Amino acid sequence: MKGWQKTSFIDFGERISSVFFYGGCNFRCPFCHNTDLVLNANKLPEIVDHVAIEYLVKKKTLYDGVCISGGEPTLQNNLKDVLETIKENGFAVKLDTNGSRFDVLEGWIGAGLVDYVAMDIKTSYEKYPQVISFGDPAELLGNVKQTVQFLKTSGQVDYEFRSTVFPPYFEKSDLVGISEILEGAKRYYLQQFSPRKTLGNTMGVDAFSEEKMEAIRNYFKPFVEVCEIR
Repeated sequence: MKGWQKTSFIDFGERISSVFFYGGCNFRCPFCHNTDLVLNANKLPEIVDHVAIEYLVKKKTLYDGVCISGGEPTLQNNLKDVLETIKENGFAVKLDTNGSRFDVLEGWIGAGLVDYVAMDIKTSYEKYPQVISFGDPAELLGNVKQTVQFLKTSGQVDYEFRSTVFPPYFEKSDLVGISEILEGAKRYYLQQFSPRKTLGNTMGVDAFSEEKMEAIRNYFKPFVEVCEIR
């Protein structure tokens, strides 16, 4: 583990949670704010997972769950063991993911190791190759599509979709494509793009106005049960 936020009141719904951050990612989203986790994970000090879990167990009356974030957590080879330990100690698990490793995610859910999935929708499928950095873009996009369909239809795990509204990825044609991805989903959350300290060169990109964000929310509302701006 490369980062640890001991206490969060906002990352896991109404639960008081602790957030574990893992390094490395197979995407290179220009609007990403976790630059060190994505690009410099090997240079960051290692935090021992089980030490963090032991801390939570000692404070168990305060915590309801653990949020597993990154980077892209499904790239971690030893994470299944960590999830098993978290669950054995009675904590709920939320996983933040880009959905690019469907087989891993399906296996964890099937084993009862994940209670809630928050999956990022980056843009329309047509533009996904712009954010994929490692591996076969067609294969990874196929995994993303499988993950979306699985979450919407399997009934095995609670979930949400979410997007950082990066204007070049939310043009009119993208809205149509994203609405097709979302159709029939439970929840979709939008958050404003901020150009500061991003992985890519985004300083020339202006965030959408509050009015535009609200218009985008209204556009997506008919396709999902819940659509909100965070």
